[in-house]
Amino acid sequence: MSAFQVGKVPPVLGDIRADLVLGLFLAGWVLSIFNFTGLMLGTCAGAIADTIGHRRLMLAGLILQVVGSLAGSFTTTFALLLATRFLEGAGFLAVIVSVPTLIFQVVKLNDSKIALSLWSCYLPAGVSIMMFFLPFVLKFTDWRGLWQINAVLLTAYVILLTKATSHIGFMNHSKIPGFKRLFKDIWVTSTSPGPLLLALIFTTYALQWLAVMGFLPTLLLEKFHFSKSLASYLTGFMVFMNVFGNLLGGRLLKAGFARWKLIAFTSLAMGSASIAIFSSGSGFALNYTGCLTFSLIGGIIPAAVIGGAPIYAPSGNLIATTTGLLIQGGQTGQVLGPPILAWLVFTTGTWDCGSWYLGSVAMLGIIFSLLLSRIKHMEN
Repeated sequence: MSAFQVGKVPPVLGDIRADLVLGLFLAGWVLSIFNFTGLMLGTCAGAIADTIGHRRLMLAGLILQVVGSLAGSFTTTFALLLATRFLEGAGFLAVIVSVPTLIFQVVKLNDSKIALSLWSCYLPAGVSIMMFFLPFVLKFTDWRGLWQINAVLLTAYVILLTKATSHIGFMNHSKIPGFKRLFKDIWVTSTSPGPLLLALIFTTYALQWLAVMGFLPTLLLEKFHFSKSLASYLTGFMVFMNVFGNLLGGRLLKAGFARWKLIAFTSLAMGSASIAIFSSGSGFALNYTGCLTFSLIGGIIPAAVIGGAPIYAPSGNLIATTTGLLIQGGQTGQVLGPPILAWLVFTTGTWDCGSWYLGSVAMLGIIFSLLLSRIKHMEN
């Protein structure tokens, strides 16, 4: 439900550009601003969740998304739309830093890797579902109506989730809220090598992921002149393939595959796939096959990174703070990815630049995974 707010933008980005008279670079910020709160406050949000309660912050985050989506449907300027997307992003951040700890509380220890790999599907599942239904919904309304429908859906889900999670208690009863404690938790987590490297790896992944997913509909429309409906379906299917990668990552981790090796292999595969995706001289078959490969194999990284939060956390009471640091890394990549790619395409006049740009980022992911292999953690 939270990730619906990510998936609702790419297919209607052209409509938003026409309505508010935006260029490609500003449109990139409509995609990225959603993640700006995570870039600025990811670790802090996790520490807040560890301090005030994960369930409270999760529900508050959903309410923020309700307000942001509803207000966004009435915006008439680029600045106001960015402000409401920022609010939605703050709510999204609150949700995604809170839920892993709640999951960790309600599953058996032996099932935690599988449970967290299921959780790591939240983004591709939510985005792809939204994209599959968008062409049907847009027959009856415009992008503003879509924002209002999402606000109604979120409101109903908040009511349901409030009742369904009422039995989950506050894990850290001994914690005393305060800035000193909050700062200490953030400092301890962000200076621990394991969480820091996982966050950097997530940055490289997310930077590639949103750059491809966010602009795939635009690429399909401009290069192959597909209809908006077909571009939405093709993008939705590409995103949905990421779910299988998430699940595969959880299975491989449970089977005993080393986390750093999975990350290194996946980074190499994503970098290679980007060559096929942005090859302007190639036809649709090669470009789209590259997208599917990129998404399917790439899904291993979120499972490996998010599933590593309880393993690499400095202590059991800092799981959400660690998750927040990882999310901060991921959101940093998502904020930077689309505008940088849009600027490179605008400057060079071709999508070919995406190959070397994303390939370079993937190489960084491989380097960080090698460094991660040298860190001792609870799995050893």
